[in-house]
Amino acid sequence: MDYKDTLNLPKTQFSMKANLGQLEPKILSLWQEIGAYELLLEERSACEKFILHDGPPYANGTIHIGHALNKILKDIIIKYKTMRGYLCPFVVGWDCHGLPVEHQLFKELRLTKHDVKILDFRKRAKEFALKFVNLQNEDFKRLGIFSETKPYLTLNPEYEYATIKLLENLAASGYIYRGRKPVNWCATCETALAEAEVEYNDKESHSIYFLFKVVGDNGALQEENVYFLAWTTTPWTLISNVALALHPDLEYCLFKHNGKTILMGRDLLPSLQAKLNQTFAVLKSFKGATLEGIKLQHPFIDRESPVVLADFVSSEEGSGCVHIAPGHGEEDFSLHIRYNLPIIMPVNDKGIFEEPETFKGKNIKEANEAVIIMLEERGALLKHEKILHSYPHCWRCKNAVIFRATNQWFLKIDHNGLREKLLKEIENVKWFPASGKERMSAMLKERPDWCLSRQRLWGVPIPAIKCNECGEVILDKQIIGRTAEIYRLEGSDSWFSESLDKFIPKDFSCSNGHKSNFSKESDILDVWFESGASFFAVVQNNPRLQFPADMYLEGSDQHRGWFQASLIPSVAKMNCAPFKTILTHGFVVDGDGRKMSKSLGNVIAPQEVSAKYGAEILRLWAACSDYSEDVKISDAIIKQLVDIYRKIRNTIRFIMGNLYDYEEINDTAAQDLCEIDRYMLGRAQNFLEETIESYETFSFYKACQKIFNFCNLDLSSFYLDILKDRLYTFSPKSKERRSAQFVLCYILKVLLKVSAPILSFTAEEAYQAWENLTGRKKTVFLETIDQERSGTWKDNMLAARWEKIRLLREDVLKEIEKHREQGAIGSSLEAAVSLTLSEADYSGYKNDAEILREVFIVSKVTLEVGQYKIVINKASGQKCLRCWNRKDEVGNNKEFPQLCNRCSQALKGGA
Repeated sequence: MDYKDTLNLPKTQFSMKANLGQLEPKILSLWQEIGAYELLLEERSACEKFILHDGPPYANGTIHIGHALNKILKDIIIKYKTMRGYLCPFVVGWDCHGLPVEHQLFKELRLTKHDVKILDFRKRAKEFALKFVNLQNEDFKRLGIFSETKPYLTLNPEYEYATIKLLENLAASGYIYRGRKPVNWCATCETALAEAEVEYNDKESHSIYFLFKVVGDNGALQEENVYFLAWTTTPWTLISNVALALHPDLEYCLFKHNGKTILMGRDLLPSLQAKLNQTFAVLKSFKGATLEGIKLQHPFIDRESPVVLADFVSSEEGSGCVHIAPGHGEEDFSLHIRYNLPIIMPVNDKGIFEEPETFKGKNIKEANEAVIIMLEERGALLKHEKILHSYPHCWRCKNAVIFRATNQWFLKIDHNGLREKLLKEIENVKWFPASGKERMSAMLKERPDWCLSRQRLWGVPIPAIKCNECGEVILDKQIIGRTAEIYRLEGSDSWFSESLDKFIPKDFSCSNGHKSNFSKESDILDVWFESGASFFAVVQNNPRLQFPADMYLEGSDQHRGWFQASLIPSVAKMNCAPFKTILTHGFVVDGDGRKMSKSLGNVIAPQEVSAKYGAEILRLWAACSDYSEDVKISDAIIKQLVDIYRKIRNTIRFIMGNLYDYEEINDTAAQDLCEIDRYMLGRAQNFLEETIESYETFSFYKACQKIFNFCNLDLSSFYLDILKDRLYTFSPKSKERRSAQFVLCYILKVLLKVSAPILSFTAEEAYQAWENLTGRKKTVFLETIDQERSGTWKDNMLAARWEKIRLLREDVLKEIEKHREQGAIGSSLEAAVSLTLSEADYSGYKNDAEILREVFIVSKVTLEVGQYKIVINKASGQKCLRCWNRKDEVGNNKEFPQLCNRCSQALKGGA
């Protein structure tokens, strides 16, 4: 007789091999067919809301691995919160305007903004953006993301309307003004840039020390032939120099060099001596404040440059004398206001000099070289070298930016106490990681006024007009309001397609009384203002959502980007932050910690990972990563995750396979459980509580660790290994087998629930394959993660006893393995274990020989008192052909001579 056919072997439709590439689309189809997302909203309709507001990625290409990380983390939170009983509507969005889309489209067209007709280009830009919205949306769905079917798009007329209404509100409250200030300017893209659109990279620059001759002493120097030594890494800005700044409290000294008396910061003299490989004797010293008002001659232009005082002058580098060009720097510009210095701006939008004649037509690189030559020819160049330093670059074209004074629209950060309100409000926000609060605070304390205007074609036009009679540029509340309504009906293209009369109220006049001859301005709104307006355009205006949102979750770079762009107008308009919690994640890097780039060949595309391994592996990667730091990904990391996934999947499969004939019984049966089963109920409850705690603090990598360790250490290596004998060989309806199944049923429920937010496809597949689950719902996500049994199933004394047994088991298994390696025994069931224990331990285990036999997976255990010792012998008796235990009784039963008594009883239908 083939006794294998009499065993209770596992049966399940949940396959060992996942084939995720083929499985996942089927699960996606199921979710679509049953309307899973809408079912969740319907089921939780009366519950408390949890709103995670999605920050809009740019619709200018397919998603990259950073997008995948971001959306998966959001989806994990949405699903977890839903399964905790919250109503979690999730509206994804896309940033469709601005430089990113425009830049990418110009690259494809091989054109510049000077080569296209505005309306034609805007039509193409819209088509371009919508194409990538659809492509990215499909990629996000492939990752298993749950969201509203209708996303928010910043190019939709309703969104544009809300953006302009927000601008109207801020303008009416006095926050918006027009001014000529230095801003980050990209000469390649020909537009102003916000701080969030600038990234700092290493750049090789000219470092020059050069001289200004004193032509008007204020009485402090009383020396002849004196020169002030200045230093800069932007020689081209010398063309716009109008002053030299000293720190009022720093000490300055005179020394002789090549027949000239030179003045510089005393603390910086050693650095200059090292560069020149010379030593100078200090002749005299002065406080910077005493030198204010001295007149200097510009090194190569017929212009005087006065000495002024400024606290921003540093003694850390340079010469302690800072050349001032108010058109080329914010700190310099502050002195324009204080000292009434002129602003000279000789370069145009393309970074080409239009004046003076000597430099006309030169670009910045050419001007740098020309200035150095001029200084050298006039004997004003003391030292020239090249240095590598951190310098701002355009985030889109990657070229170095310049600081250029232009007329722009600004949001005033210090109006109406806004800066103080912002700093106060961030104290009310929860930050993950906590360091985010200090980072945001430091940025807000130092941030300049927000430059809102851009010189681009693709975006929401600022409804400003110019009076052609007097030159006044006007941003009027009435015009803004009318424009908002027109945008709502026709979209923002109307600014370019409709006549100006449509936007201007009847009898409108400028402040000088002119009532005709107006023209439209062409600047567009900063794309960050648009995306930041989503708190008003989306969160406040969507009845499914609520303001403020519970969470914003983006990359750590958004402290100076979307988080600020949302916070500033929200506090200005609503007097509160638009978010209760901020969670940030690091950037994705390769296995060696390097930034991903095509040139390095280390780019890993999420689409390729999904196709080869399954989106589930990407979800596991995102969850397993400590996202508070940069997140690594590589082929080796992915393969490790595949192994982890297999362990979790096989654990689920084993449990499910052993529940094929199980019908849930009343919980009171827990009182009759075997001791090890009661212990594992407590372990499962601890696992559930600890995993929930990890989710609650958004520590998904800790949740993953707990899931894996529970599957691997508590289940596969311990409990499930021990249970096989009881599950397979005991009578199907025996009390012992039902005891095990009761616990396995609970464990599987817990495991599927806590895994579902992360391993969404696998949890759903297993849930659907669990055919005899009582009260099964249409989707696993309709289940609720709760801790309701914690008070009844935890037994600390029992847990402590079994922790000791598990340690004892480890010692026994090590001894058995030694004997197997020596060939003394084959499987552990060939072993008989003799334990010598202390009197206290013996007293605790003397009646547990059968329990220990089961735990050690051996054929016999004997116990005696003495010094701790483990002896392994070959078990006596014959091997039972059904359970493989060696028993002396095998052969005594005439009906089943090859079986042990327990197996004989099982075949007779006994307990």
